Amino acid sequence: MTDHNQAVWACAFHDLGDFLVTCSMDQTTKAFDMTTMRCRQTFRGHVDSVNFVTMQPFSNNVLTASGDKTVSMWDLRTGLCVQTFYGHNNACNHAVFNKKGDTIVSCDSDGIVKLWDVRVVSEYLQIDTGQHPANAACFDRSGKVLAIASGD
Repeated sequence: MTDHNQAVWACAFHDLGDFLVTCSMDQTTKAFDMTTMRCRQTFRGHVDSVNFVTMQPFSNNVLTASGDKTVSMWDLRTGLCVQTFYGHNNACNHAVFNKKGDTIVSCDSDGIVKLWDVRVVSEYLQIDTGQHPANAACFDRSGKVLAIASGD
């Protein structure tokens, strides 16, 4: 699978395992059919490196975090952008869903972490981790505890 023309930063499997999604410094995200090992979809729209990719649980939605300061949700089947989450002032390093798929946590290079309600496309909490980048975040199994990895 060599369809990207620059470094690949992250990858994730679809829940059923039939697709692998990848994201790259080349500003694209790609979905590969695991049966044929061919690229079936290319997601275009970010104007900077796509730094992280994951799948929404129990759906065909792909989530990307980009250096263009946005987090976007894409339809795996059509390749179209379903929603873009605006609000970061610096490059987004990471974005993931909670287990239910109704909340997103996103992190940026300025140390800002945001929680978003997917259903109404609204930010409902911002956490400032300090002077260092917020590199990653994850929810525990209950969805009530959030862990944040940062440079400090």
